Amino acid sequence: MNTQFSIAVHLMAGIAHREAIVTSEALAGSVNTHAAFVKRILAKLSKASLIHAVSGKSGGCELARKASDISLLDIYRAVEAPRAFAIHDYPAVGGCKVSANIKPVMGEILTRAQRAFEQDLAKTTISDVVRKIRAE
Repeated sequence: MNTQFSIAVHLMAGIAHREAIVTSEALAGSVNTHAAFVKRILAKLSKASLIHAVSGKSGGCELARKASDISLLDIYRAVEAPRAFAIHDYPAVGGCKVSANIKPVMGEILTRAQRAFEQDLAKTTISDVVRKIRAE
């Protein structure tokens, strides 16, 4: 199971919540995982211009723009998370109407589901996530 998207949201929320430069080690501690794994995700977020690195003794990373301007869709795309579901690639069985037609039918369903999923992610920002975390 690919968890990069949820971890990326966790990292972005951690940075936004602290409203300061945060080290990858501190973020790794929040996620409870290895700093090397966190750094790989941070690199993807940086490449997408969602965060930027700050060099020096008190270095780390910070949001590249306001939390209210970063949607969950931005993060989803940055980490190249998998689609809502996958369609099997087994060959169709001759003479079976279901086998011959299931892939295009499921493809249409996947397209609609993915579009709805992405539209929902676009409506939620890191600012929204942090607000809900602080309310808990």
